[in-house]
Amino acid sequence: MPAPEVDVEALIEELRRDAAEMRRKLGATALPPEEDRNAALRAIAEAQPRDDAPVEGVTARLVDGGRLATLSALADPGNVEFHSHRASIGRAVIFVKRVLRRLLTPILDRQAAFNRAVLQAFAGLDEDLGRRLEANERRLGRIERRLLVLEEAIARTGAVVPTEAAFDYAAFEDAFRGSREHVRAQLARYVQYFATPSAGPVVDLGCGRGEFLELLRDAGVEAFGIEVDQQRVDEARARGLDVRLGDAVDALEEIADGSLGGVVSFQMVEHLPLAKTVRLLALARRKLRPGGCLVVETVNVQSLITFSRAWSIDPSHRQPLHPLTLRFLTEQAGFTRCELVYGGEVEPDVRLEPEAGEAEQRNVARLNALLFAPQDYAVVAWA
Repeated sequence: MPAPEVDVEALIEELRRDAAEMRRKLGATALPPEEDRNAALRAIAEAQPRDDAPVEGVTARLVDGGRLATLSALADPGNVEFHSHRASIGRAVIFVKRVLRRLLTPILDRQAAFNRAVLQAFAGLDEDLGRRLEANERRLGRIERRLLVLEEAIARTGAVVPTEAAFDYAAFEDAFRGSREHVRAQLARYVQYFATPSAGPVVDLGCGRGEFLELLRDAGVEAFGIEVDQQRVDEARARGLDVRLGDAVDALEEIADGSLGGVVSFQMVEHLPLAKTVRLLALARRKLRPGGCLVVETVNVQSLITFSRAWSIDPSHRQPLHPLTLRFLTEQAGFTRCELVYGGEVEPDVRLEPEAGEAEQRNVARLNALLFAPQDYAVVAWA
């Protein structure tokens, strides 16, 4: 007897109906469409604990009790018996369904095993995080108790808690830069660029003790300073100088464009990162009126003796600036004319003495220019 002819399209349609019936009968264990399955997972993960339940993480809520069972059902529907309502070829249909299931079972089993492993990993991770959080809470509790005991002891005895000692830059500067009279003498060469009272107002960025402000006041030029050190501000104000507390570059930003006759800065840019120096020069160009003058003095790194003196002795120095570099940056900021002015001569008894012969004298002169050139320089430029 010939085998009955199988209608493949009808068989596929019957498989689809059986799958729909399977979902209907299994209910929560059925595999919903992908978008519904994602929604179910989100609902489980975002579910809030009961009011009387301890606060737990998402992973703890995700793996507890019924939710874990629901997730497992979503991942693996389990075994289902196949049936067929078609009497003529029912056995053939059931046979095909069983063959298909045997072919797909290894794949489905691997996926289900993977899903269960992920859930178990979530559970293990949550337990590990819980243990760590509990340990940290116990540690913080011990620290808080110790702080409380310390506070009570301080309140009873009036003891002062020692703090980390700060670097007293004002005292350092007093010890190594020189007296106010010495600094005034060094800065006096720059007063010529502000020769008349109409040259003001001039702002001295990082004015320190205010020596140059005193020189300008003596010349009748309006001037004020910006200084970040409160002690220096108080000292300068006590001598009748207009000095304002704040970061020099930030304060320059707040000044109206084109309102200044001069911007000066002495021994400050070597303490700044390069980007801040570039910003300072650009701001100075904006704030100066046409014809206004900029003076920026710093350590002359062309003089090698400065590395054993001014540069290395100050631990707050950050950015050495070659004279040609600073002049280039000033020109890039838009200044039309830039000059280099040198000062701070090395003491004669430190320099090499000339030899008798002409060649020796030339060699000594070259060495002196390399080793003992002026220790400071300034870029002087006009807007």
